[in-house]
Amino acid sequence: MDLMTGLTALGEATKIAKALRDIERDLDSSTYKAQMAELYSNLGDAKIALTDAREELRARDREIAALKAQIATLKSGESCPICQSGRLKVTASNAHPQFGVFGHQERTLTCDNSSCGHTELRKYVPPEGR
Repeated sequence: MDLMTGLTALGEATKIAKALRDIERDLDSSTYKAQMAELYSNLGDAKIALTDAREELRARDREIAALKAQIATLKSGESCPICQSGRLKVTASNAHPQFGVFGHQERTLTCDNSSCGHTELRKYVPPEGR
């Protein structure tokens, strides 16, 4: 059940509870018992729906936390292709030997894992308008 179903069931249960409060004393007990059974059923449905909604919210919170961690990883640099544990960081940036006149750069990327030491050169083309 979803949250809206739970809230609907809760609204129905509230209406029944108000009706029960307004019942006159001469109402027979079978009608009263039927109303109480319906009230308990609606309250049970509301409880199930709200429990399901709470679990769904927890699952979404876990997914959001995992996505935030993934974004942080992506922002911190590309994974090293050699050791797979370090991150490649730009350690030098110079004009590209052939295309530097067009604004292109040659960047040196180094793995931040001290036991790896992998280094590579990459051509970088800055975005237009800079």
